[in-house]
Amino acid sequence: MATVLLVEDDPDQLDLRRLILEGAGHTVLPAKSSQEALAHKAVANVAVLDLGIPRLEDGLNLIRQLQERAPAMKLIVLSGWTKDLTIKVDKVLEKPVKTKALLQHIARLALMIFCAHANETIAHLELSAPGTDWESKGKESILADIEVDGKLQQQLMLFAGSRRHRYSVFLGDLPPGAHKVTVKAEGVVEHSITTEQAAPWVAYAPVLFERRNAIGRFTDIPLLTYVEELTAADRRILQYTVIFSNEDGGTSTRSLMARWGRTTDIEYVYRAYLKPDGTFDKAIIQSRGHQDIEFKGPFFGAHPMLMPVTDNNMVAGEGPSAVRYQPAPILADLSKSSRETVMDANPLTWLVMTSELVRENKLRPYGVERGEDISDPRNYLYIEANVAPGKAAIAFVVLHKNGQYYFSHKGRTKDAIERPGYVRSTIELPPNTQRDDLQSINALCVYLPKSPSDTSCGPTEIKSLFFLTQDKLPDHTFQLPMGNNE
Repeated sequence: MATVLLVEDDPDQLDLRRLILEGAGHTVLPAKSSQEALAHKAVANVAVLDLGIPRLEDGLNLIRQLQERAPAMKLIVLSGWTKDLTIKVDKVLEKPVKTKALLQHIARLALMIFCAHANETIAHLELSAPGTDWESKGKESILADIEVDGKLQQQLMLFAGSRRHRYSVFLGDLPPGAHKVTVKAEGVVEHSITTEQAAPWVAYAPVLFERRNAIGRFTDIPLLTYVEELTAADRRILQYTVIFSNEDGGTSTRSLMARWGRTTDIEYVYRAYLKPDGTFDKAIIQSRGHQDIEFKGPFFGAHPMLMPVTDNNMVAGEGPSAVRYQPAPILADLSKSSRETVMDANPLTWLVMTSELVRENKLRPYGVERGEDISDPRNYLYIEANVAPGKAAIAFVVLHKNGQYYFSHKGRTKDAIERPGYVRSTIELPPNTQRDDLQSINALCVYLPKSPSDTSCGPTEIKSLFFLTQDKLPDHTFQLPMGNNE
């Protein structure tokens, strides 16, 4: 919601309007005079002020000072004598003002942004879509159009449904001056917008066109993008990875849970290589067949314009499609954790993941084998570990208090983990299993057909364990004793 500077010299009216605005979710900075208004250190998105506080000249002077001090602030003037206003403001409302009208104007003006200089800009849109639910066929979500200065720039999928959620998008390199961001979609509730000047690495974030065979199906959508700052041969590399809500092709759902600890699709899509002076040098994308190739496609400013071209979300510069996303990337340091910790820090990704599995009928009853399907993701123990499988592979086993052992790979060699480093895995357990139902956990060295006879696995560190809550969100992490379960 917006931060509103509310200026009114009548204490009763000030309290009444403050309660109304706070009841609508806004943060209010109250002031009974020009001096109190200017004393506030916080910067408001919108100022609502009476013109006579107590004199007309006092109100006009305050407007001048606010315009000089905070040119990005939008000004709403309330007055019984609107003809006396000789200074241009954003909106003039004649008293008495209806509450609904005032709230509507605050919401609209909060969607205005101001750039003092040309810069890359991020918009944080706090929105909700009542009546939608990613799990329910026919009610999945709303695809909103995002306009900048009256021109369609991108779309936004409101995957959080009726939940109030902050969606962050990049707007590109905007010229100096005022700009209007408009969300166009029926049924979307606009709560607020805030903007900020983007960090330098946002300038290279990819534009993502939706995969053509996924449009309108509410599947495999990009939930978020994250960026890692890497170095190689003393060169700085910005690597952009996208977390998609699902994977329609490639690794099976069952193997995703065993080998990656989730059913989202997490794919690095783009690397920007920078010269020693920080300027752009070249770009690499992950294209068909997981091949790294140099990107020669179109750009939006410095943003590569990419589109997934396979069902496992490999990309190419072969757009556009009818849907264009511009998610603002999150900076991530994964030197001591798995990629999936980005999901943990953005827990709605887990809810969308599970909801999409339900809607696409990829869940089977517990204890029943049905192709590559899995049971309810809330039946699984999620494992974050640091492994060193050498020339073998790693699986995990947990001892239940019922005396049974449960395995991550269920005896399938292909579902053990061969890659070293920080990894995720899961173990399917009886429904409603809790931490106190488990006695110990251990890592198993799984020998592969290609493993030499003298192969051994290095040490394994179990960093954390967790379950999903009934709301499909990550629960608190915990530890278990290391057992001798081999």
